[in-house]
Amino acid sequence: MSTGTYHPVMTQPFRVQSKTSIRPQIEHVRQKFLECYVCNEDFNETDHIPRTLPCLHCVCEVCMESLKTRDSVVCPECNESHPVPNGDVKNFEKDGCRGYLVNYLQVQANETAITCDECSNKRRGTHRCKECSQFLCNDCTDAHMKTKVTKRHEITNVNDLKDCTIEELQAIQRCSVKGHEDQQFQYYCVSNTCDKPVCALCAVQFHSESKGHKLRTLMDVYLETKRTVDTLVSEVKHKQLTAEDTLNIVDGIIANLDEVQEKMVEDIEVAFGQCQKKLEERKEEVKNELLNAVSVKKKRLQDQLSSLNFHKGNLDDSNEFATCVSTYATPSEFMNFKDKVIDRLKDMNTRHFDVNPHDNADVQFHLDNMGEDFKHFANNVGKIWSSSLYIPKTNVTMSDIPADVEDVPITIFLYNIDGDPQVEGGVDIRVEIEDPNGKIQRPTVEDFTAKQGCYKVYFMSAKLGKHKATVLINGDSINPDGYRFNVISHGAGRQSVTYRSARIPDTPQPRNLVSPTNSDVTIVGRITPRDIMHGDVNCVDISFDSSVAHNSMDISGDEKVMKVKTMKQRHGISFREPEAGHFRNYKGTIATKSFNKPGLFYWEVVVQYKILRLIRQTMLFEMGLARIDCVDKRYTVDAFPYAWAVSARGCHICGKVCLQTWHNGQLMTHNPLSNRTPTPATMVVRLHYGFLLDSIKRHWIIVDLKTKKVIFHFKNLVISEMSDPLFPVFALYSPEQVQASMELLSGMNITGIPEEALDAIVIT
Repeated sequence: MSTGTYHPVMTQPFRVQSKTSIRPQIEHVRQKFLECYVCNEDFNETDHIPRTLPCLHCVCEVCMESLKTRDSVVCPECNESHPVPNGDVKNFEKDGCRGYLVNYLQVQANETAITCDECSNKRRGTHRCKECSQFLCNDCTDAHMKTKVTKRHEITNVNDLKDCTIEELQAIQRCSVKGHEDQQFQYYCVSNTCDKPVCALCAVQFHSESKGHKLRTLMDVYLETKRTVDTLVSEVKHKQLTAEDTLNIVDGIIANLDEVQEKMVEDIEVAFGQCQKKLEERKEEVKNELLNAVSVKKKRLQDQLSSLNFHKGNLDDSNEFATCVSTYATPSEFMNFKDKVIDRLKDMNTRHFDVNPHDNADVQFHLDNMGEDFKHFANNVGKIWSSSLYIPKTNVTMSDIPADVEDVPITIFLYNIDGDPQVEGGVDIRVEIEDPNGKIQRPTVEDFTAKQGCYKVYFMSAKLGKHKATVLINGDSINPDGYRFNVISHGAGRQSVTYRSARIPDTPQPRNLVSPTNSDVTIVGRITPRDIMHGDVNCVDISFDSSVAHNSMDISGDEKVMKVKTMKQRHGISFREPEAGHFRNYKGTIATKSFNKPGLFYWEVVVQYKILRLIRQTMLFEMGLARIDCVDKRYTVDAFPYAWAVSARGCHICGKVCLQTWHNGQLMTHNPLSNRTPTPATMVVRLHYGFLLDSIKRHWIIVDLKTKKVIFHFKNLVISEMSDPLFPVFALYSPEQVQASMELLSGMNITGIPEEALDAIVIT
């Protein structure tokens, strides 16, 4: 529209047409909407002016000023930080609608404390001016109705507002431009430079289309914007319902935990009560065994006593009679008894009786299974099993398998919400596999958590082609789209890919352990266009994986050079939560490829370091091969059975900085590299190593390319197509004491394979 032809149409003042009259819980609404969250003072139009933050929480102007730190304000309710516009809290939007709510509640509560907003005496307010949105006392009402500017304003008695809607208390918004004070807002300038309501006079004078402005009626813009807001509110309400459902679920789990705990306590009492009962029964059995053993012994000895007493009685009687006859009989009488006495005495002398006791008192209580063995047994009686697995962090590794051979196409790793492996075992995991013809099979799921921290699925199929697997944990499918692998003919190239449960990408995952929908998937052990073959050796093209590297690592754009970030770059890193998907503990990264396929693989690393302060037993760097589940459990990998490492650190044995080789926490070798004292300013220690991996013989050879000597020859690596792949790992440490960097040479950057490494392979 042009200024020459534009004639604004005078319309009725804008009002929200609502016929509803709300009756809120006054005290609740007052606390929720009308009081400052910080100071609990009622919002007003003087000092406690409500200011709205971008998070839609409201704080009074006084408290917001006190909350301001430099150029930001942290919301006291949700803790979100917001920049202060132009450094002044007054630039936060004023929430005017709360004032209407205050007035509404005052009227509904029939408060006698309604005071006049105009006079200084703060007398009781008896009337309200709609245009001015003010309560007035009787005197001010009379003056208001006589003043030229306000005498046409709509004045209403407070008592007549009892049944009004909140909309009827809303002020009529007027233009603040000088000379336009009586003009209501009727239009809205939607141009980027304005975006504000304007009156009819402003529309003519300042907002013509010739000046780049675009006007629409305020009601149209309002209704259109309100529909947008209503739609967003509806979407947020769905989120609210989802949050409420989640809250109910979590509350239910907590309540269920209480019930489970109570039930488990009962079960524990019953189980240990039964154990105690069994011990009591066994105690009585042992006491009865003792009683029986003693009774048998006593009976045997009592029988012997009876026999001995009888025999001794005969001996006593015969001896007493013979003595009596010999002592008191006359010679003739003696001679008459002599034959009988002699025969009896001879008989008694020849009669045999056992002089050895028929039993003994040798009864002992042996503590069989009751000493240290019983203590150990008792300490392991009963066990509380608990799993905190968090489904979104589940890793499912898929591997192609040959036809007609039982193999492991699926390996499942479980983690909790913190990313810690869940190795308790016993989780209900079931798998359904659909072949290309749609036939469903339910393979065996084996629990390997005790040894390898995972579950493995054993499967065999004669049908070649793509198979789809559905993994169910505790009855729920963890990925509605399923997982896919191929059954291939013997001799064909096999692929290995790890899927993550796609709900929350938090756990550190190497680039070749991602969903196959990602174009950056790497086929493990397969020759890629950037790989270079030197004879039978694959100079595989690998890089430092910046997607999982520790926050303190600075990796170049081509991912071939890694060093520790400068002090300025590292500022606050140690106190900051690691970025999602990055290592928390391991001070480095892994390679972008891993190995578990047959072949010879070679790469090189150039290490440079400069000692800044005296080194004691400080780590400088580490390079190794490790399974992914060994990485990030601690700051090194040298203590794990599925990791092989070479590292430099201050050595207490020789008092130098030594190059050490480690496996499973055992120091294999150590060779001095340099002094532990600070390196001269003009010097830097430069090392160049070659790494040859023979995954068939399971050897890993490390060569010093400067001296042309084999540093160490690792043997018996756990690497095969049936095992988890091994990742090259790299780490740098102690930036306060050492300035170090690594350069990774691979693929086309390799000019040849050191003969020393090849000779070592041939010899073995």
